[in-house]
Amino acid sequence: MSVRPAPRLLWGVAAAGALAPVAFVWPPMLWVMVAAWLGLIAAAIADFRALRPMVEGLRVSRRLPVNAARGLPLLSELTLHNEGKRAVSAMLRDVVPPAALEGPEFTPLRLDAGDREQVIARLTIPIRGRHRFGPAWARVVGPLGLLEMQRQFDSTGVVKVLPETYASRETLSQDQRARLLQLDKLTKARSHGAGSEFESLAEYRPGDDPRRIDWRTTARIRRPVIRRYQVERHRDVMIAVDCGRLMGASVGNGTKLDCAVDAALMLARVALQTGDRCGIAVFDDAVRGYLAPVAGASSIGPLAEQVYALDSKMRESDFGAMFADLQLRQPRRSLIVIISDLVDVETSERMRSSLSRLAQRHVVLLAALQTPLLTQSIQGEVTTMLAAARKGVAFRLLRQRQRALHSIRRAGVHVLDVRPSELTIPLINQFIDLRSQDLL
Repeated sequence: MSVRPAPRLLWGVAAAGALAPVAFVWPPMLWVMVAAWLGLIAAAIADFRALRPMVEGLRVSRRLPVNAARGLPLLSELTLHNEGKRAVSAMLRDVVPPAALEGPEFTPLRLDAGDREQVIARLTIPIRGRHRFGPAWARVVGPLGLLEMQRQFDSTGVVKVLPETYASRETLSQDQRARLLQLDKLTKARSHGAGSEFESLAEYRPGDDPRRIDWRTTARIRRPVIRRYQVERHRDVMIAVDCGRLMGASVGNGTKLDCAVDAALMLARVALQTGDRCGIAVFDDAVRGYLAPVAGASSIGPLAEQVYALDSKMRESDFGAMFADLQLRQPRRSLIVIISDLVDVETSERMRSSLSRLAQRHVVLLAALQTPLLTQSIQGEVTTMLAAARKGVAFRLLRQRQRALHSIRRAGVHVLDVRPSELTIPLINQFIDLRSQDLL
């Protein structure tokens, strides 16, 4: 606890000091000044003695949601309880995460003995990760208004800010919800059809494959019956998310890594709902996290734990180390989905050689995220030599990128070249297409 003079005490000292010039004319005024100062000191001591138990009788508690959605409002609730025997006038201040769009607020409160007061703040945090609230501070004014005492309360809390597509699906816009429902229907529709796992018997209809007629059942019920098959369930899907230097580029609403995390969690949700096992890996210049494939819709929680707090560091991604680790940990043939970026020749060559080795055992899908800045540089007008040089560099980088993607496709890797903000829908559709082809 810290104590400081209140404005009333400062004004009293200033008023007593203002009488000093009068003492040169009328000497008895000196004794009046001394008496005033002694009176202020005595009153301040009395105020301090009354103020200390008032502050010690305060209690602060906090209530926060365990999870919150990025960019959507969350409620932070502080409760100030006066357990003392006197009324308290206090100013409450909360410490909010630096990433919050709203700053700390000072809330004046007056509580009688035994009362409690709740202060609810509506905050928005646009960045994924773990965000810390607290501590809280309360500044109390003494009964005489001469001193202020400030106390810190260790009422800290942590909120996990998750991608909004995972944390709060119900609060998405109507357009996004419609697209997700459409994806769910598409997933269910394409789970049937060409496959080798028996699903059910159904009455023959025109257009069905006659080779699938079950002759024994047909003879028993005297109507043509066919066997229905579905794409095998319980396959392994491994999602590798690159969080290296290139993934930290801004793409408007967040970074490439933000888009990659959103898409990875939605892909994991679809894979789990269709009966597959799904795992996730994170890498830059080393493997930063790995969760082996798990099954069941409830497994989306552990998968989200692996990626919700990812941030991009200034490290060059080492694809060789990640893919070697995948070869070691994932001996079973699986669908490997890599969400990454490539620009320069050296990076693309390292990725191509690593992907070609990985594709010899697994089905590999590379989601290559485009750089919107390069497209903007090409489309912009040339008004200066600097703009012309930028456009030339952008053309060269994009040409190298297209050559690299062509080389990767020739190595047997499925490639999805897409803008970061449009990644989720094409990625899930590509996953459904690969799954329906029964490549595993």
